[in-house]
Amino acid sequence: MSAQQDRCKFLLQMHEIYWNNISRAEDACWKMIAAYTALIAGLSFSIPVIEYLGFLFVFIPFSFLSIAISLNANLWFLRNIGLISNLEKEFLKNEDYDYLIPKRWGKKLPFLNDEPWWVFTFVYFAVCLFITCFIFQKLNCQEQVIIGGLFSTCFILTVWYAMRMKDRYESFIEKSPGRSLE
Repeated sequence: MSAQQDRCKFLLQMHEIYWNNISRAEDACWKMIAAYTALIAGLSFSIPVIEYLGFLFVFIPFSFLSIAISLNANLWFLRNIGLISNLEKEFLKNEDYDYLIPKRWGKKLPFLNDEPWWVFTFVYFAVCLFITCFIFQKLNCQEQVIIGGLFSTCFILTVWYAMRMKDRYESFIEKSPGRSLE
């Protein structure tokens, strides 16, 4: 086998591995939804024991952790799609774009995109906010301060994490642009 054939074989294997990584990220998000749903159900049954404060003390951090996992899955999805795009540019000719595959598939997606990870992120936040607001009115003043502080801290840490994920993705785009489509 020639060096060029070895290279092509290696690149095709990389392509397959990147697609497998995308499937794993999707599986992780669906498993997170199942865990999130089970957590809500389990905590709901335990309210007589742990009370509303205990419920929110577990529920809020777990909700923001779910958001962080979705953001991380988005980063890995974008990274792998970007690497797949770069590999495809090694095999496809410029005239193959908008003939075999859409030209937009040869470009990197933005961090904030319309992929399911952002839907998961929004749903986790909406559910957390709704349940927290619903229960918040049942708490006394001291408990409200504690929960308000917990929610604010988790929110700030999650926004910070999202900004780090975005920075990491922008660095990836800058350092591995792939062949230009002209």
